[in-house]
Amino acid sequence: MVIFMAVVVVAVLLVRSARADAKAAQQRADQAHHELRNALENHDKALAERGKASARSARSTFDGHVAENAFPYAAKHIYHPKDIVHVGGIIDFLVFDGLFEIRQGTRALDELTVVLADVKYGSSTLSREQHAVLTAMNNGRTRGEHWKARADNAQLTYQPRRQMPLPRDGAPSAGGPPSAAARVAGPADGHTPKT
Repeated sequence: MVIFMAVVVVAVLLVRSARADAKAAQQRADQAHHELRNALENHDKALAERGKASARSARSTFDGHVAENAFPYAAKHIYHPKDIVHVGGIIDFLVFDGLFEIRQGTRALDELTVVLADVKYGSSTLSREQHAVLTAMNNGRTRGEHWKARADNAQLTYQPRRQMPLPRDGAPSAGGPPSAAARVAGPADGHTPKT
């Protein structure tokens, strides 16, 4: 009988231990389920917020593109819209101030002004590169070049031509060879371009 009682006591203790372990396991499972549910809710909130931020960023980018493309015609500025050329990249626009009047014959050739312009939308500011370009332009560190392209051994090469002369008597340039004063030294190999 003592053995039977010992077996019953051990069985009861094992059942209680198993119930306690099962209860602890159920509590851990409930806690893990609760944490998982919170993580999923937080993930959904984060995705929704990321989607909103992405939509705001896309909208801002879209508005910026619209502002850039509409700028020549919609913005209040002093330039003729046909004088504004969208180039994109570091600087948005190249403005040939007075070119429309030169084409119409109502302005002299030497009255043309070249302007670099960048359009910013909303709270956007100039990048370091844009600031450097505009500063160089405003400080006179600029130069005009005219490049002559030619085929040399089946490769296209460019010869820079500086000091481009203005056409005489307001006549348009016929595209002929540049004058001797307009020629610049050839490439580093000493090859003289054919004209």
